[in-house]
Amino acid sequence: MSSIFNSRLNKLYTSLSKAGYDGFYITNLTNIRYLTGFTGSAGLLIIYNNESFFFTDGRYIQQSQEQVHDSKITIISSGYFDAIKEQKIFNQDNLNIGFESQHMSFSYYEALSKSLSNISWVSTESIVENIAAVKDSTEIDSLKTAIEITDEVFTKILPEIKEGVTEKYIATRISYLFKMNGAEGDSYESIIAGGPRSALPHARPTEREFIKGDFIVMDFGALYNGYHADMTRTLVVGKPTSKHREIYDIVLESNLNGIASAKSGIKCSDVDFACRSIIENKNYGDFFTHSTGHGIGLEVHTLPRIHKSNQSLLEENHVITIEPGIYIPDWGGVRIEDDCLIQKNGCIPMNNSTKELIVV
Repeated sequence: MSSIFNSRLNKLYTSLSKAGYDGFYITNLTNIRYLTGFTGSAGLLIIYNNESFFFTDGRYIQQSQEQVHDSKITIISSGYFDAIKEQKIFNQDNLNIGFESQHMSFSYYEALSKSLSNISWVSTESIVENIAAVKDSTEIDSLKTAIEITDEVFTKILPEIKEGVTEKYIATRISYLFKMNGAEGDSYESIIAGGPRSALPHARPTEREFIKGDFIVMDFGALYNGYHADMTRTLVVGKPTSKHREIYDIVLESNLNGIASAKSGIKCSDVDFACRSIIENKNYGDFFTHSTGHGIGLEVHTLPRIHKSNQSLLEENHVITIEPGIYIPDWGGVRIEDDCLIQKNGCIPMNNSTKELIVV
């Protein structure tokens, strides 16, 4: 395992050198986990002179020894700033040290710059996140397992979805089935929304019972080894009407067109357009109210962002969601979402759950 973290750190060293930084001050725990393997709730990572220095408190003495790779470990006895001074890590004045501006509060920054006033602190954004967006083989394996568990749980929960069952019951059963099938738990709180509530893209499960004519949007995913699956399927209760089929078929066509367009070297905005244009051409563009997708990994929403303004290019081994939807207020909605592995010449959907309209 050590070589994996060494490789990630070396990529970061190279990135910092190209950007002209002397070092990097990392507070985001997801990024610390990515770079070291540490899964605790308190830690700090400093990069300087192509070395990695990890700090945590006395609660994590044994855990840090077991988990942290390729970094010097310091157990702090007071505060982080005092420990940094005691270790004499920054041994020169006027160093340009980057910090994660989107993850640091203003009060923390004020205290940091006051305590270590000999440093020139430079605001940065998404340095580690851009490296982590391109998945290595161990990450892809973890994501595959999370997605396989999600597919399996979908198969197992289907017989329980019927008239009179509540959204909250199905969400609770999914959580149980995830753990019973090898997951750590839910990747996020499941979105289970029936009838008019399916028109709310991020509805939270309620005690509402399913009735005939409901679309049911099911957005859920398993968490495995820290990695997040994220799948959406939409079902219908009872015989679907022509409007049910019309809306569903448009969203499915949009999803498939996005998958067909995605590959290494393609702009993220082009994937969004591939999905959005299908829906707009059917005159439902005003009802597709969110971006087309996002990266997944140690967090459920990571880079790259698949939206119409993002001109950055997809890269091989990005793992993204493609999830177009149509949401008609006071009637219902449809979303179909796959987790997709970007390759040089195409895009591989990693979910195996059917995308045919399921009638329950």
